[in-house]
Amino acid sequence: MSYYQPRRRGNFIIDERFVGRSIEVYTIDGDKLMGLIDEVSNYEIGMLVENTAVIVPRSSIAYAITGQSDVHGYGECCEKDFVLDEEFIGSDVEVKLINNTNISGRLVKALRNEIAVAFQNRAYVIPRDGVLYIKILRRL
Repeated sequence: MSYYQPRRRGNFIIDERFVGRSIEVYTIDGDKLMGLIDEVSNYEIGMLVENTAVIVPRSSIAYAITGQSDVHGYGECCEKDFVLDEEFIGSDVEVKLINNTNISGRLVKALRNEIAVAFQNRAYVIPRDGVLYIKILRRL
């Protein structure tokens, strides 16, 4: 009998599986950081940007762009905590961010702290804290 309990996936789309992957991170003040993810924690993301180590607090991220195939799998969201949950996956949405950016596409993932919207070949990973509102344009 094993007492090992599998570790439950976190509340973030950008987690340890992203280490070594290329990503574009846009901060709430408009900066763009492009590089490789080196380390991931609950509160920060460590990146290599032009051979320089950069630590980005998750609270300063407006959104991140990665390949659509990087946002895969199923994650447990937040039944009863949020209206926007797994039932909206596949819906066409328009997301208005606190930095006045609009992102439109198809909702592909919704976790407790982040959502992912796919548009063309890219996935936009958006912290829920940075969302002003979400329009559901077409629900599946």
